[in-house]
Amino acid sequence: MNRKIITAAFIAFTLFSCQKEDSITPINGTGTNSGYVKGKNRFTITVDGVEREYYVHVPAGYTNSSVTPVVIMCHGGGQTGEQFYNISGWKEVGDSVNILTVFPTALVYCTNENGVITNMTKWNSFPGGSDICPGTNPKDDVKFMKEMIAAMKARFKVDEKRIYMVGFSNGGQFTATCSVEISDMLAAAIASGGGGAFPRDTTCNPVRLLPSMLMFGSKDGKMIKGLGLQAGSSVPMGFTQLYTAYPYLYSVQPKPYINTFRLNASSYTVSGDTNSVVMADYVGLSGNPNNVFRMVEVKGMDHEYPNGVNYPLRGAVFHWAWFKQYSLP
Repeated sequence: MNRKIITAAFIAFTLFSCQKEDSITPINGTGTNSGYVKGKNRFTITVDGVEREYYVHVPAGYTNSSVTPVVIMCHGGGQTGEQFYNISGWKEVGDSVNILTVFPTALVYCTNENGVITNMTKWNSFPGGSDICPGTNPKDDVKFMKEMIAAMKARFKVDEKRIYMVGFSNGGQFTATCSVEISDMLAAAIASGGGGAFPRDTTCNPVRLLPSMLMFGSKDGKMIKGLGLQAGSSVPMGFTQLYTAYPYLYSVQPKPYINTFRLNASSYTVSGDTNSVVMADYVGLSGNPNNVFRMVEVKGMDHEYPNGVNYPLRGAVFHWAWFKQYSLP
């Protein structure tokens, strides 16, 4: 798989050719004559000889009479699409604003995280980015995304200019991969959780300079461990303070985005409140108003996708407010 990476020295915080739609399992919804139900659906496709699954939530207000935006939510390592269907908060946002929400599942691989070998779901992100055991031949997950999007377009009346992608932890790394390789298909992309989404100091060649966001918590356990800090510690709120104290974080958080998406490193605006959520907004050197990047630090948040229960912030609501302003040209 061609990752288009120019430079990659990866230090991560642990932090398919068949195109036939094989099966559909409508779950707990109101039936239609179009191969789906309102509510929860499980679909599968075969990609490179392997069956892949994804869940789709069809809101009650969906009709085939008008195009509808799509949000793809990628779970973290060891998790599943169905789990994030249930806990991420995106299906509720889908019902509220009438968008299709999609929850794919990664394949299970042997993984080695800090010497602990186990089998778990992992997205095949940038080389070395998923802790997959040496000698394993991970499948092409970018190809899975392409085929899944094609299947969504065939089944639903999708707004092709408003397909968004968000991922948590390893799913955030994979979302960053997709923001490079299929940025011509995505209106915007968000990575959440962990120390960073791209390999350290990496520059990639994206198909398109798309709007991107990176969100993390000041108490993210993966990041804290990666910095060698005691469990339960917190890093400073505010980016000047944070990167002065931990310059390594700069090399894995904003710098790869600055390099990859051709951003103006010396010009950004800071907003928010260091007692809750602080943001830094960068603009691109291209002059394109959609060539933007937002960094988000959330006070006291651990390594989790916030859903209003595990943390007061509702990530899906917060992210949709940012997503909805962008569309493909």
